[in-house]
Amino acid sequence: MGRGIADVLEVGRLATDDGAQRHDGVVATRHGQSLCSGRCLEGTGDPVHIHAISRHPALGEPSESTVEERVGDSTMEARCHDCDAHIGVGDLLGGWGWISSCHEMEGYAAPRSHRRARGICNTRPVIHPRIPKVALGASAALLATLCLAATASAQSVRFANCTGTTRVACATLSVPLDHADPSKGAIPLHVERRRAKGTPKGVLVMLAGGPGQAGTPLDPDGIIPATIPGWDYVVLDQRGTGDSTLRCAALDAPHATFSNTEIATCAAQVGPNRAFYTSRDSVLDIEDLRVALGVPRIALGGVSYGTYVAQYYAQTFPDSVSHLVLDSVVDPATMSGLAPATWAAVPGILTALCAKKACSGITTNPVGDVARVVAATADAPLRGMGTTTRGRMVRAEIGGPGAQADLPGLLMMGDLSPGMRALYPGAINAAARGDAAPLFRLAALANSGEPPPVTELSNALFFATACADSTPPWTTADPTGVRTASLGQAFAGMGDAAVAPFSIANASAASPAEACIAWPDAATNPLTPAPLPAVPTLLFAGGQDLRTPTASARAVAARSPSAAVMVAPGWGHDLTDNLGCAATQVARLLSGRTIQTGACSRVTVAITMAPFPAPAATVGALSPMGAKGNPGRVAHAARFSIQDGLHSLSAGTDAGLGGIPGVRGGFMRVSGIIGQTVRFQNFSGTSGVRISGALNAVKSHFEGRLTVDGPGPLDGYLDLAKDGARAYTGVIGGVAINIPLG
Repeated sequence: MGRGIADVLEVGRLATDDGAQRHDGVVATRHGQSLCSGRCLEGTGDPVHIHAISRHPALGEPSESTVEERVGDSTMEARCHDCDAHIGVGDLLGGWGWISSCHEMEGYAAPRSHRRARGICNTRPVIHPRIPKVALGASAALLATLCLAATASAQSVRFANCTGTTRVACATLSVPLDHADPSKGAIPLHVERRRAKGTPKGVLVMLAGGPGQAGTPLDPDGIIPATIPGWDYVVLDQRGTGDSTLRCAALDAPHATFSNTEIATCAAQVGPNRAFYTSRDSVLDIEDLRVALGVPRIALGGVSYGTYVAQYYAQTFPDSVSHLVLDSVVDPATMSGLAPATWAAVPGILTALCAKKACSGITTNPVGDVARVVAATADAPLRGMGTTTRGRMVRAEIGGPGAQADLPGLLMMGDLSPGMRALYPGAINAAARGDAAPLFRLAALANSGEPPPVTELSNALFFATACADSTPPWTTADPTGVRTASLGQAFAGMGDAAVAPFSIANASAASPAEACIAWPDAATNPLTPAPLPAVPTLLFAGGQDLRTPTASARAVAARSPSAAVMVAPGWGHDLTDNLGCAATQVARLLSGRTIQTGACSRVTVAITMAPFPAPAATVGALSPMGAKGNPGRVAHAARFSIQDGLHSLSAGTDAGLGGIPGVRGGFMRVSGIIGQTVRFQNFSGTSGVRISGALNAVKSHFEGRLTVDGPGPLDGYLDLAKDGARAYTGVIGGVAINIPLG
C-alpha cells in the first residue's frame, strides 16, 4: 500500500556517528521523500518512519545482514506506548515521545505515494448522485486454462538505466497482439529490472493486481528487492497497461458513472481486439519475457489478480517455474462472479475486528449492527447531511434501491486501508442507532481521492479481462435482461444465510458479475483449477482481507504439493509490499530455508486497525471531562474531535486526500508533507462544537492551541502539551480545563 500513513508500524529517530541518516528506500523523511540506499536525510534527529521492515517484533526481525543493509550503523531510539482505542493516538502524540505498537502514526506520516499498492484496482468505481458510491470490492479477475505451446516470438531485450536512476534498468518487450497470428501487429510492454547484488541466483518476476493495474509504477526499490540478494527483481506493465494501455472514452471520462450503458459503449469503443486482452494472453507474454531474459526458469510472484495469472502460468508452463509467491490469493474455483468466499468471510472478519474487547465502548455486536443498517436501507437510503473534503455540509445518502453496493463497498475499502477498517465499527453502530453522519464521512473518505492515470489503472482492461475470464451464470449470447435475471436466480440459490449480514440485494449489486452484465463477452476463457507444480510455494493471506479471504489461500495451497501459508491476522490486502515479516519469508523461500509460517502472527488488529468510536452526536450525550458541567462536556467534545481527526487522517491519507472532513462539518489539513502541522478549520465531530487552529510537531510530540466554538457562551480554547504538560489545558465558557493525557 505504498508509503501512506496506514503502512507505518513504527516511528523513531535514526542517528549515525557521522551526523547523517542513511537507509535503502524503506524510510520516508519529513519531506515525504522515498530515498534509496546511501542518500542522506536532512539531518540527525529528523522524524522518520521505518516503513514495513523494522525492528518491531510484530513485523518480524530481519536477519542480521538485512538489518545492516537497512540502517547501516544507525541506531533507533523509540519510547513505546500502548495505544488504547478510546484514548487515541492523538493524546500520545500530543503528550510525549515516539510511539510504537500503534495501529497508525497519525500526524507523522507522508501522504500516499504515487506508487500504488498491488491489487488496489480490484474495484469497480461507481458514482453516487450525492456522495459518491464507494469503489466496489470486486474479487480478482479470472484466468483461463488452455494447452498453450511455448511461443517463439520473443526476442532478447536490451536494458538501459531508467531515467533518473542507476539502480533500476528499463526495457521494452514487443509481444504479438495475437499470439496465434503475429501478423496482426505487436504490443510494447514496459519492463523494469533491479539487478541482483552478489552472486546471481535467479530472477523473481512480480505481477501486479487488477486486472488493469500497471506493474512498473510499483517500487522496484521496495521491501522485497532489498531482501533477496542474488536475485534480479523484474516488474512489467502487462498488456493493456502502461505503454499499451487499453482505453475507452466512456469509462476514462472524469465523471464516468460505470452504468451499463457506459460499460457497453466502452466495449464497442475497444472493438473486437478486446478478445486479445485476457489472462491467457498475459501468460504467453510472461513466457516471452522469460525467453527474452535468457533464463530457463523464473520465480513468479503476484498480488491479488497477479496470483491468478501466476497460477495460470505455472499450470501452463510448469517446467519454467522455480518458485511461486502468491500474496492475497485468488482461488479460481470460486470465480463465478458471485464472490461466495467474500460473503462467507464477512461475519468472521467483523468478529475478529472486535475480538478481545477491541470494540469496548463502541459495539457489542458489529455483525448485528450491519444487519440492522442493511434492513433499514432495504427500501430507502439513509439520508442526512454529510461533509465534503472542503468542509461544506451537503445532503447525503447511502444505500437504498439502486445503491445497494454502498454498505458492503465501505467495508471492503478497509481491505486496502487499515484506517478505513478501524472507523467502520463505530460508523456502522452509529448508523444503526440513527446517526448516519459518521457513515457519510466514511463514504467521503473512501471516494474523494484522485483516481490514478489510465496508464496505471485501465478500466477498459479490467472489463475485457475480468468478464472474458469469469464464469458468470450466463453466456456471451445472452442479452442483458436474461443476464440480470440469471444473476438474481444464482444469488437466490445461494440463500440469505450465505451473504449475511448483508442481503442478496447488497451482494448482487457489489458482485463482480454485476459489473459484467453489460460487457458483451462472458466465460470465453474460464480456468479449471489444477495442481500446481512441485516447486517451493509460499502463500500470504491477510486475516482482514475480504477481497481474497484466507480460505482462498488455503484452498489453493491444497493444490500444491509443497506450499506454506502465512497469515497476518491484522492485515487486509497485499502483505509483501507492506510487512517486513512477509518480505523476510520470501527471502527465506528463495534461499531454500525453512519458512516461518507464524512470522506475521503478531501483526494483529490491535497494532494495525484498532477500532475507534464515532463522535457523539450531541454534547449532552457526553460526560464532563476536565471540568464539571457543560464546560467539561464541551471540552470532552473538543478533545474527541481532535482524536477523531487524527484517526481519520489515516483513512484520508490512504485515499490521497488533501482535506479530511469532519463528521459534522469543517475539515483538517496536513502541511509539511509528513505532518509537521495539522490544521483544523471549523472541524466538528459533535454537533454544536467546532475546533480551529494548528497543532505543530515539535521534536517528538504535537503542541499547539485550538480555539473551541461551543454552544452559546461555551467558547474558549484548548492547549496541547503547553510547556511540556502531559495534558489538554485551557478555558471553556470561563471555566479552567485540565484533561490529563492517557
